[in-house]
Amino acid sequence: MNMADNGLQNDLYREVSPKKRQPSPLPKIIIVMLILAGVGFYLFSDSEPARIVSMPEAAAPAVTATSSTSSVIRPASESKPVAAPPKARSAIQARQNPGDSARALIAEFRAKKGSADLKQILTSADEFSAKGMQADAYLLYFFAARRGDGRAAQVLAKMHDPAYHSTQDSMLDQPDLVQAYKWYRQAARGGQASAQNELNSFRAQVERLAASGDTEAKQLLLQWR
Repeated sequence: MNMADNGLQNDLYREVSPKKRQPSPLPKIIIVMLILAGVGFYLFSDSEPARIVSMPEAAAPAVTATSSTSSVIRPASESKPVAAPPKARSAIQARQNPGDSARALIAEFRAKKGSADLKQILTSADEFSAKGMQADAYLLYFFAARRGDGRAAQVLAKMHDPAYHSTQDSMLDQPDLVQAYKWYRQAARGGQASAQNELNSFRAQVERLAASGDTEAKQLLLQWR
């Protein structure tokens, strides 16, 4: 058999011999889809947290009047503070500030425009002094002395005089020689019989202080008339 015959025979053999069947891709596709479905189920099943259903709490038992805890837990109506009854206002109101009573009397005196009596002012001043209301007493004595009352001037002079000065009987912290001299002179001019004698005694006191080196006493002697 020649070469041409061999080639023809081989061609015939390839045509006659059955071809090998290729495996079907369907099983692989099914396997891949199953894998993807499993992965997807795993992922999406954990994407949302499980919902927690809250159960209603059991209601607390009501506390009766005979319960052992009734002394600790009280109804809302009893827990509210009870407002204290308003205090009755005192018939006598306390003074707000020292001197307010005296200022009120002075205002009434001025409102009368000349028809007022200074004796009432002096009486009130003496009452304030007896009660220890020295600020009110001083204001009334000063008011009366400025209007020429000799007794009020004499009282003011003693408040400033070192021989009579007292923190209990006067609102002044310390005596004042110049003010004592001023009011003693006015009291003497106002007709107070004892005022001149007190002025003379005061002069002797100032001289002793000046001799001891008191500067205020020395200056007062230079102005003494």
